[in-house]
Amino acid sequence: MLIYISVFLTSLLICFLITPVIINIAKRYNIVDKPDIRKIHKEPIPRIGGLAIIISIIFTSFFYLTTLYIFDPNFLVLKYFKYKFTQILGLAISFLVILITGILDDIKDLSAIKKLMIQLLVGNILFLTGTKVDFFIFPNEIILNNIINYIFTILWVVGLMNAINLLDGLDGLLSGVSFIISITLGVLAIAKGQTVLAIIIFSLSGALLGFLRYNFNPAKIFLGDTGSLFIGLFMSVISILGYFKKATFISFVIPILIFALPILDTILAIIRRALKKQPIFKPDKEHLHHLLLKSGLSQKQTVTIFYIITLLLSILVISIAK
Repeated sequence: MLIYISVFLTSLLICFLITPVIINIAKRYNIVDKPDIRKIHKEPIPRIGGLAIIISIIFTSFFYLTTLYIFDPNFLVLKYFKYKFTQILGLAISFLVILITGILDDIKDLSAIKKLMIQLLVGNILFLTGTKVDFFIFPNEIILNNIINYIFTILWVVGLMNAINLLDGLDGLLSGVSFIISITLGVLAIAKGQTVLAIIIFSLSGALLGFLRYNFNPAKIFLGDTGSLFIGLFMSVISILGYFKKATFISFVIPILIFALPILDTILAIIRRALKKQPIFKPDKEHLHHLLLKSGLSQKQTVTIFYIITLLLSILVISIAK
């Protein structure tokens, strides 16, 4: 347990220290989120905060996994990770593609269609290299298994990336909710003996808490698509590797419950826009957090409600996962 606390604190400190650097870089090169009729903030805010989180995760994970290997020759990353080289390569390529996409979008504002095509590409890379849902199993129906698991993998990866992205609408909302979810995923990974995954997850948890210091209302920096897309992919991959591997009801329900809030918000957005005959990807100000604001709550109050709901769902998940 001590190692996970150490990982968490190291990543928190790194992100806390480098986020001001990212803020200055964003301001210098005018990589900012400008106010418009759909947005809450009134002044331009730096929006490549995801870089601070990503740097923290990479440095912390590499340091601790390397250290464990050096001091314990029996600690083989591949042994614990239990994945083939092609799968690890697929994961690396997918995260690199999403990182580049997020940075380009924060700088140039890519169209929704372009981002969707890239997300579909990433989903296919993951599936073809072995990171896929293996939940649906029909005896003697190999083709049917592959088709259904392929569809669910793509829907989960692409859907969760967009669900997480849509949640990034208020100061500290996505970073705080993701922090609670990542802690939950980390606890579940420890319980399942997934050492490497737990170390990587807690490096995310620490980074998110360190970043939240600058992202909570009034925010000095936003995650941007650099952060939201990366976090969405990270969460989808972790849940696939951790739970969508056994054909049991609990294995299916746990990831759904963990991400119930962003999933619900996304489903409502799709239904709402379909009923209004609007493009699905057209932004609006009718998400759950917008409705709470319209009811008279402040940003901090709205965000706190989301934190509480996420925490309650996390407690429920941990209790049924035992």
